Amino acid sequence: MQASAFPDKNRRKPGHYEGAQDPNYENITLPFRNKDQLRLSQPAPSKQAQPKPSLDTLQVPPWLHRAITILYVLLGLIFLACIILSALVLVRNSEMSRELWSLRGELSNVSNTVLSCQDQQRNHWKAVQQGIQQAKNNIGEVLSKVQSGNDKLKTVPADITEIKKTLERLEKKASDQPSK
Repeated sequence: MQASAFPDKNRRKPGHYEGAQDPNYENITLPFRNKDQLRLSQPAPSKQAQPKPSLDTLQVPPWLHRAITILYVLLGLIFLACIILSALVLVRNSEMSRELWSLRGELSNVSNTVLSCQDQQRNHWKAVQQGIQQAKNNIGEVLSKVQSGNDKLKTVPADITEIKKTLERLEKKASDQPSK
């Protein structure tokens, strides 16, 4: 905040000299209080007072402007390089996007092929399962046929012995009969 924006409570009268004891204080008195009176009474000064450069202000070296200009040029070149790199990234991104679309199409083709193979495999498994189910259903018939075959096999030795006996009788009859 500026000090002049608020009224100073400790403001002193114009006759009071604050810096009289301060060694850095320079008392400047003006003999004329009215500016018009000054213009009329004195001729214009022929030589104007040259302001002394204060020690607080720094002298700007001559190379500083050139260095700042070089920095601006470098900044511009960096900005241009960033724009070029961004354009290259966008071009590469576009190429990769096209490649990804083609890969997506190929992946779609592969997935369709896999789905058709899976459907064929399901159909084959269904056929195998149906065959197994039919075999399970026919197992009763097969078992009954096997059982009847087993029963027939059990009678085979008895039939063979009967056939042997019949053959022996026929042999005896044939040997008992004289040859004519």
